Amino acid sequence: MDLSITIILKIIYALGIGVMIGLERSLIPKLKEVCDPGKNGNLAFPELPDTLLGVRTFSILSLGGFAAALIGSVMPWVAPVIIAGFVVAIIAMYFHVGNEDPGITTEISAIVCCGLGFLCYTHSHEAGVLALLITILLALKRVMPRLLLKLRRVELTDTLKFLVIILIVLPLLPNRALDPYGAFNPYKVMFLVILISGISFVGYFLTKFLGAERGLGLTGLFGGLTSSTAVTAAMATQARQAPAITNACAFATIIANATMFGRVLVVTAILDWTLMTRLAWSIGVMTAAACLAVAVLWIRSQKDTSRDENASKEISLKNPFSLGPAIKFALFFVGILFAAKIAKIYLGDKGIYLASLVSGLADVDAITLSIIEQVKTSQLMHGVGAIGITIAVVSNSVVKSGIAIYLGGWKFGLRVGTILMGATMAGLAVLMVV
Repeated sequence: MDLSITIILKIIYALGIGVMIGLERSLIPKLKEVCDPGKNGNLAFPELPDTLLGVRTFSILSLGGFAAALIGSVMPWVAPVIIAGFVVAIIAMYFHVGNEDPGITTEISAIVCCGLGFLCYTHSHEAGVLALLITILLALKRVMPRLLLKLRRVELTDTLKFLVIILIVLPLLPNRALDPYGAFNPYKVMFLVILISGISFVGYFLTKFLGAERGLGLTGLFGGLTSSTAVTAAMATQARQAPAITNACAFATIIANATMFGRVLVVTAILDWTLMTRLAWSIGVMTAAACLAVAVLWIRSQKDTSRDENASKEISLKNPFSLGPAIKFALFFVGILFAAKIAKIYLGDKGIYLASLVSGLADVDAITLSIIEQVKTSQLMHGVGAIGITIAVVSNSVVKSGIAIYLGGWKFGLRVGTILMGATMAGLAVLMVV
């Protein structure tokens, strides 16, 4: 058998897997965690383990597994004998030191490491991914107990319900329109419900572990990359459930919408730079106004917290997974889709501004891509295209303001609606002047 570059790369993969898992198993805790006070109050330093032992042992196990696979390709009966020898040695070591450390995680990791080295011979990349995941799980040992102590039984059951909806219910739904207008697609409606529930789900746990401002802020930032409308619905629901974090929910909602404004600019810049330069006036002003509002909401949220030292204790979010508000939003959204579809049937493509207004009620991305394509093919002028996209964004903001009021109540809805309408109208006015 020739020593090719492919074989060398596979050997490096196997060695890297052993080193990575071995390093994690060999790390010494901080001295203050391993030093116990002596009888006279002096610190007694225990004998520290050889940190390279774990690295060497796991590296040998991984390379041994790879060698077993390499030899097995020529003499198939040898591979199981070598692997069985490693497993027997690991089991014998466990019984030898079991009284000192009854845990079995390291021994299981050693056996798996040997198997991953074996897998490197045929699927080295997959073995590397599995090794990374295993190392992450091993590294979570110190964090996991603290997280488990904070979790409640209802949070586990709600997580299981959420997974049932995603893995069982969603695949069973038909992925086609069931009405003559093509607006009601059960699969897409359920996907929207899952998206909203998922954002609420992530927001719940981020709020639980990071606090309202930081947790919901991250939810709004990353959720805005996917769907600012879904974030608006999720935050409105949480604001109604926990009025103490209304400012934090509004903060997250405006962050999501500011992210959406930026997303429109980035997509346009990638597909048509000239159109983006025209659009930058209106969408840029919207983004700047939204960012200013985010700063104001952050300051107000901090002041609210400083005035009430027990604010964090008053925050009592309900269950992390709740289908009711998400279904209400989905029904509202389907109604908007029906209105948009019917309007398009009667309006056709005669007026790009009317088409933008109607399409923006349901979605910004679709009309944005459509206008960009028409501008690129010289069917529309750049100025007309910029106005059309801006109208769609304004129309979409009107819908999200209505969602905020409908799901979050007047206090939350007016706060979000005032900011969104102020930002979008300012952007539209700047575009008209320029």
